[in-house]
Amino acid sequence: MSSSELTNNHDDRSAAPLDVLRQFARKREMRPPMEQCELCSAEIAADHRHLLELSRRTLICVCRPCSILFGDQGSGSGKYKLVPSRYLLLPDFQMTDEQWDDLTIPVNMVYMFHSTLANHVMAFYPSPAGAMESMLSLEGWDALVSNNPILNDLEPDVEALLINRVQNRGGDSYREHYIVPIDACYELVGLIRLKWKGLSGGEEVWKAIAEFFAGLRTRATPVGKSSSDTHPANSSTPWRGEANARPEL
Repeated sequence: MSSSELTNNHDDRSAAPLDVLRQFARKREMRPPMEQCELCSAEIAADHRHLLELSRRTLICVCRPCSILFGDQGSGSGKYKLVPSRYLLLPDFQMTDEQWDDLTIPVNMVYMFHSTLANHVMAFYPSPAGAMESMLSLEGWDALVSNNPILNDLEPDVEALLINRVQNRGGDSYREHYIVPIDACYELVGLIRLKWKGLSGGEEVWKAIAEFFAGLRTRATPVGKSSSDTHPANSSTPWRGEANARPEL
């Protein structure tokens, strides 16, 4: 065998492993990256728990073992709190239009929670620029709690009252009231900020909002006397592009 044939054979043998490595590298690049626990770096599924860092009000993705460590009261040493996982639909929620107007919310959605650091209830509404704070008087919140004692059970910082009052073309409001984990509120704010286009938002964002609340209806447990009755919340929220939709929040 000539020296050139030996060289060619050597090149063929060395090229094969390189091709395999290149293919393996391409497959890794094509594979969607796995999320990691931000405490221990373990890989976690897309559906995972969160901790709330109280000082910055930011969410931290955690694996199941780490979430268990923070499951007991006081385990976060005042720095972290585990976000709960309960979703409640409140079909008997009592709130007048005057009470809603007193909130001076420029859109038709708001979430409220008790902040231990601020030592009062805070209200935020989603917008294309992110979460915007709205002033909420103590008297207004006390009146809501008086008419809806279940609000006494809200876990401070990590559970919120979420209100949806999307309107249709006829002016009728879809008045939905939920108790949700705070990360659900962050998700709503995030999808509006991400998908909003132009002045009216565009069909994509309204479809995403409708799907978000449809998911809540499926996931939430009805609580109250009317929980077994037919309720407007069980119907699909209209979104821009549908027959009875309105392109405002």
